[in-house]
Amino acid sequence: MATRWSRRVPAWLWLLLAASLGLALRVPFLGLPMISDEGGYAYVASRWLAGERRLYHDLWVSRPQGIFVAYGLIFETLGTDVVALRLGAWVAAAATLPVVWRFAAAWGGRRVAIVAVLLFAVLSGSPAIEGFTANAEVFMALPAAGAAWLLLRAEREGWRRWPLLGAGGCVGVATLLKPSGVVMLGVGLAVVWLLAPAGRVAARRAGWLLAGFAAALAPALVHGWWLGWNEFVFAAATYRLTLQSGATAGLRHQLVSIAMLLVRCWPLLALTALAIVVDRGWLPRPTILRSGLRRHLADAGRLGFVARSGLQSGLLRGRIAPGTLLLRLWLLGAVAGVAVGGDWWPHYLIQVAAPFAIWLARLLVGAWPRLTAAQQGGLATLAIVALLSPYGVVARGSADDVSVAIFGQANYPSQDEVATYLRQHAPAEATIFVGYDNPAIYYLADRPAAYRYLYDAELKAIPGSYGALLDLIGGPDRPRYVVGTRERAPYPDNGKAFWAAVLRHYHMVDRVHGVPIMRENDGLGRGR
Repeated sequence: MATRWSRRVPAWLWLLLAASLGLALRVPFLGLPMISDEGGYAYVASRWLAGERRLYHDLWVSRPQGIFVAYGLIFETLGTDVVALRLGAWVAAAATLPVVWRFAAAWGGRRVAIVAVLLFAVLSGSPAIEGFTANAEVFMALPAAGAAWLLLRAEREGWRRWPLLGAGGCVGVATLLKPSGVVMLGVGLAVVWLLAPAGRVAARRAGWLLAGFAAALAPALVHGWWLGWNEFVFAAATYRLTLQSGATAGLRHQLVSIAMLLVRCWPLLALTALAIVVDRGWLPRPTILRSGLRRHLADAGRLGFVARSGLQSGLLRGRIAPGTLLLRLWLLGAVAGVAVGGDWWPHYLIQVAAPFAIWLARLLVGAWPRLTAAQQGGLATLAIVALLSPYGVVARGSADDVSVAIFGQANYPSQDEVATYLRQHAPAEATIFVGYDNPAIYYLADRPAAYRYLYDAELKAIPGSYGALLDLIGGPDRPRYVVGTRERAPYPDNGKAFWAAVLRHYHMVDRVHGVPIMRENDGLGRGR
């Protein structure tokens, strides 16, 4: 795996290669239909930054301000369509590559860094985890990786205050982009405590970390207080913790979601399993037979997440290298971040890509010289197939077919034409309601949403949302148009009361790809 020419190639060329590879792999997916998360973020960001609506009041979404600022930057630099958003996501992933390189090189050496950035370029954009989309996890991965690298740097430079402040600041930015980024604060505090010689020293180091975290959050907190403290806290934190999280999702739902996620990622899991098998010496290899079991176990103990006999008391006080401890905690923290939401959506795994790529890179680099030439060829082939096989979804044919295959949402392909119809027929300020989980239509149609909750999960979880929606449909400020995207209503009666109210006040005006579009009867809706 290591060659003289690879050692002579400068780091920036490897990074350029990895960034170019990531872009090339994303190109077939840039123009796929906008997904719900992208649509919701884009709609809220565009209306909020234009001063047309008040965040967490008229515009409601369970996220801090960071992701909307990120989308605003993309709007100002790359454009406002779905291609621009996904190019912005690639820029964020490309910016994460140097951080991955620095951590991997400092921890495992140059060869590990080379393999890690190539792995991250492929994994971070993989269709298996919806990595090419402009989801919040893509942007959050950059400051999260920055926090991990600065923690490693702090440990190696004598725990100076500035790397600790920087690490805390990165955790704060990650949290503002995606609330699950806060798990990196736990990672940092755990590293500080485990590697400190005394409690007082740990407290001082933790204080600098927390100070950086607080400084990063301060502008958002001040802005939240100005917007309305209760509304801000509920949207940014309380809603998720109390109504839609791993603590509130049922066990059966979580187990099914995890199983589906594992099925999507099985080629990568197979590659990882093989790398572990090779590392543990469970394959007959001449090198292992000559070196003996004890030497092999010692080698295995030096490999990232593959511990020696276990994470026992020796892990806590010096037997495991600080970089290895940090990487393990980073990886475990990222998995905890995936679990926080309780839904185990594929794009949640984007936040695991960076630490996983570094860990898997060291496994592969360590396993390579232990194999025969034939075994090396087999491992290389399996690695290429496992990493690139999810991209084979492009063979499904049209962009619509590829979109349905990746996202499992039959409504995405029709949303552009539905939005076009609304732009042509609805006045600019006419409000619309899309039932129930496709806010991309609001953004693409450039028409204001009549109801502040944009997703079916919010409609289902927030008490009183159904009654308020029924009052809206029956009241004088009802939306001018109702779009029924054939999605199941998130209510116990499957939306019977809602559609009964719609039929009393609306009539069908058209169908676009089978999607019914209804207009109010009496003209009382705003923006007529």
